[in-house]
Amino acid sequence: MTHNTSGRGAVQPSTGDGQNPALVSITDPQAIRALAHDARLIVLDELFASQATRTATELASLCSLTPSAMSYHLRALEKYGYVIRAASEGDARERRWRAAGERLELNTHDGSANAKTAYLNVQLNQFRTRLNAEVERRQTEARAGIVPSEDRPPLLTSGLVFLPEEKQKEFNRRLLDLIYEYEAMATAEERGIDSTKMFYLVSLLPEYPHPTEP
Repeated sequence: MTHNTSGRGAVQPSTGDGQNPALVSITDPQAIRALAHDARLIVLDELFASQATRTATELASLCSLTPSAMSYHLRALEKYGYVIRAASEGDARERRWRAAGERLELNTHDGSANAKTAYLNVQLNQFRTRLNAEVERRQTEARAGIVPSEDRPPLLTSGLVFLPEEKQKEFNRRLLDLIYEYEAMATAEERGIDSTKMFYLVSLLPEYPHPTEP
């Protein structure tokens, strides 16, 4: 799931054209506030990334919730247009759900600043929890004498690159194209509810000149 910014209207899906993905754009403050919950973000990550249908029971297993509690969250996400009900597969006794589009974007131009801050805080807290869990896992491996693979990804890396405006656009496009390429390569089996997943958080922040003091 990708969180971009645009000037689109309230939460609504746009139709993909085969090259550009169908987007679900968030601008309404209430819709943004509806995402300030860890379980709902996990659900959206799963549904938007897998582009597959899931039941409340399957999604509940990812969040340590009961199926009834998960059904409540799914109905709330449905209310704001993030997820939609899908056709039944096999056993029709339990409703299936899917993402309302291929990508989710957060509009930063409209809506409530407080709502956006709450949403971003939940996103960052969720990433911090995953990061701390990976730190503990690697420490446990080190104590056990397990030698890490040479191509193991970094826990967290940050830095600075010098890019004029035209190169910034190319850098952004190539980075996102690589992510989208590997997302598209995943097979149906690799997108399963119990599949191995790798979470990423990408933020590219240009440095703007400070305003000149009079």
